Amino acid sequence: MNNIITCLIMVFFLFQSLSGNHSERSATSLESRGMADTLSIGLDDTVNIGFAPGDVMLEVFQAPGDLSLHGVGLDIFQWNTDGSTPSLKVEVFRPGTVGYPYLSTGDMYELGAMDENGWIGYAHPGDNDSISHPDINSATGLTWNSFSNETGTCASATEVMNGQPVLGPKVLPTGDDVLVTRPADGSTDLFLADFSSGGSTQFSEGENIAVAITYMPDDAGDPENENSVIHLNAGDASNLYPAPGLKYYGSGCSGPSGEHGWHIMSSTWKFQYAVTIWSDIGPTIDIYHVGMSSTTGLPESVPPWEEVNVFAIVNDSNPAGGDEGVEIVGLHWQRNSLTADTNSIAMSELYNLVIQQYVYHKKIEGYGNGTIIYWWISAQDVEGNISTTNKRSYIIGTLSTEDEMAPSGFSLGGNYPNPFNPVTNIYYTIDSFSELNITIYDVLGKQVRNLFQGKVGPGNHSIYWNGKDQAGAGLPTGVYFYRLESKGRYLFGKMMLLQ
Repeated sequence: MNNIITCLIMVFFLFQSLSGNHSERSATSLESRGMADTLSIGLDDTVNIGFAPGDVMLEVFQAPGDLSLHGVGLDIFQWNTDGSTPSLKVEVFRPGTVGYPYLSTGDMYELGAMDENGWIGYAHPGDNDSISHPDINSATGLTWNSFSNETGTCASATEVMNGQPVLGPKVLPTGDDVLVTRPADGSTDLFLADFSSGGSTQFSEGENIAVAITYMPDDAGDPENENSVIHLNAGDASNLYPAPGLKYYGSGCSGPSGEHGWHIMSSTWKFQYAVTIWSDIGPTIDIYHVGMSSTTGLPESVPPWEEVNVFAIVNDSNPAGGDEGVEIVGLHWQRNSLTADTNSIAMSELYNLVIQQYVYHKKIEGYGNGTIIYWWISAQDVEGNISTTNKRSYIIGTLSTEDEMAPSGFSLGGNYPNPFNPVTNIYYTIDSFSELNITIYDVLGKQVRNLFQGKVGPGNHSIYWNGKDQAGAGLPTGVYFYRLESKGRYLFGKMMLLQ
């Protein structure tokens, strides 16, 4: 990959050797977001995200192989400009299945649980839920509030049901705090938080690794002063599941509650990781380009019956010394449902003159109006190791098979997919800024879920339902009805849940 592309993604594993029993092995340099079931943000969505004194942000990813973690690199886009000299504390946690990205039920957070639907909870003293902390272990005598009891600082927030503590046991650093401090001249760079003096930590393949960055309030400026904000490079994570970026608004968050709490972000931080990998791993997959041609991107709604081009960069490297090489790369997609039959086709290899390397490419077939396509890429190396990207999706045409005029009035576009499992999206149009109430009923007319109640602006909208009742319990297979109410007007729809 040429220097321009490398600067764009700025996502790779730093590497170093370990002494002792592993003296004959060395780590490999890998893109941390090009691995199976981890973070794959693509090359064209580099952004920067700011946070203020007292805030905490978290990234979760999965180890691509058995590894030792020695340090974390922070790619600073811009330091604060208020004249203060703050520090960022870097810590690593092992969340397992008792922290993000898992609910207290053991399930992963769902695809739509982000942004204003992505509030999880906060820790607080058992006798005072008006004081919030970023983690249940950050002070003694704390309990977890998932907002479900509608009390505490984030009572008014739209919440994720069955939220639970997001971190887990801290594993690094093993000694004193490791801080990244603003240099006197405010120069930006990749700053490494080095844990190696206190020893590294081992992670097994597929194990979750959580990295938390705290903007220390000591020596920092006023959180209300926008010049105190520090910006880190980040990328759009809206197509990832589960979304890997979280933020704790310790300085008075800007979310729907106006208070403190963990919030799943639609962006993720571009941290880098100093590791030694001791096992063979699957190929790295970097989605290079998706669009209507090799140069134009993907519109918000794809024209009916038009094919979609997908390009990926796939590389294979085996740190443990095995044979290297990509055996096959496959493009897969499903229509309208995550449980639908899968279409699979091998991707062809060609040499890209722009980036001076080989890429894999293939087209997804064109379909009619109202179709939703869920797609992903898999790759297998010559030793049989397999990697898979997260699923992404796009909508084809309008949500109707008939020609549509410009949105007007209060109308219903139906729900897709239907039948559905595990989630469906209800599409509607509203003509003015209005109060809206969306309710789900069973066939006996019993209300099972108040899906939304609040104000929405004019235009086309959608809201997802996960087939669960108000308490977060899964509902049985059957027919359900949904009702939309606004300004005394009502719309009704019917859908089938398949368990």
